[in-house]
Amino acid sequence: MNFDWNSNTIRWYQEANEYSGFFKNLAGVIAPGLEGYSSFCDIGCGLGLIDLELSKSIHKITCVDINREAIEALKKSIKVRNVTNIEPQVMDCQDIKNHWDIIFTSFFGSHELEHFLPHCKKLIAVVSKKKEAQLYPDKYRSFHKKTAEEVEQELTQKGITYSVKYVSFEFGQPLLSKEDAQNFVKTQAHGINVEDLEGFLSQHLQETGESKYPYIIPRTKSMGIFEIDGEL
Repeated sequence: MNFDWNSNTIRWYQEANEYSGFFKNLAGVIAPGLEGYSSFCDIGCGLGLIDLELSKSIHKITCVDINREAIEALKKSIKVRNVTNIEPQVMDCQDIKNHWDIIFTSFFGSHELEHFLPHCKKLIAVVSKKKEAQLYPDKYRSFHKKTAEEVEQELTQKGITYSVKYVSFEFGQPLLSKEDAQNFVKTQAHGINVEDLEGFLSQHLQETGESKYPYIIPRTKSMGIFEIDGEL
C-alpha cells in the first residue's frame, strides 16, 4: 500500500510518535533480535521512525519506500539527528535484488512475507492484531491489511516455521485543536459525512490538559512481531 504521505500526514505521524514514544518502545523489543547481524533493510519504511531508533543497534540500515515524500522526510530526520548509517532509497519493494542479514516490514507487507525470504538470513514482520482501537470510523477504511492472526494461520498452512511475540503500546494521535482533530479524521476517512465525523469525535476525542497538544484520540496498538528464518 502506498500511504498518502504529505505535509499534514507526516506531521501527525511524527507528533503521534513524539507524544507516545511508540517506535522507541517497539525498537526496545526488536533490538535484541539484531545481535550478531550487521545489515538491515526496512521494506516500506515510510518515515523510517523505527530505523532511527534502531540505528545504534546494527551497523547498516537500508530504508526502501515507493513514496518520495516519505523518503525526503526521513532524509531530513537523518540530518537533524546526525545519523550516518541509514541509506534511504525510493524504490518499489517488488524490485529489490540485494541481500541483507535482516529484512524488516511493519504494518504493510504481511500478505507476501515469503517473497522476501530469499533476500535475507532473517525476516522480522510487525503486524497489527485484529481488534484494535481506531483513529477514525472503521467503515471508512479503504484498505484492509491482513491481521497478525491471519498471518499466523497462513504461515502454518504453508508450513513456514516462525516465532511470534505479541505486544501492545500506546500510539494515539495528539492534536493541536478541535479543527486539527476534524482535519485529521477527514484525511484518514475519505468522504466521511458530518454526522459520522461529529459522532466519532464526541466519542473518542479527549482533552489532555496540556498546552502543546490539548486534545488526543487515544489508541493502544496491539501487534504481533514475527521472526522467520530467511533462505540465505
